[in-house]
Amino acid sequence: MELSKLIDRYMAGLQRDFDSKGFTNIKRGFATEEGRKYIKIVDGYVEDNGELKSRSVIAFVEKATGDVYKPASWNAPAKGVRYNLFNDIDYLENNCGGGHLYR
Repeated sequence: MELSKLIDRYMAGLQRDFDSKGFTNIKRGFATEEGRKYIKIVDGYVEDNGELKSRSVIAFVEKATGDVYKPASWNAPAKGVRYNLFNDIDYLENNCGGGHLYR
């Protein structure tokens, strides 16, 4: 399966987890930002015009391998692979709430 489709499944799982919390007055969205080596998954609050505001990094995905990293900062992942989208997508899309990237 293509990496972009796996990322879409991962983000859909993140959205489902947020929606299950019952926040009806908050619209949360997810997006990707592609860098040279990593695809950054970000979330934020969706404004009326569709823009994401108050964005934060959820994870970094290495383009070459599909490895998922916890963010160390806005621009860089933490050391240590947490998951691999090619191997762990079935788990991740159903168990990606809260601190799923923390050890």
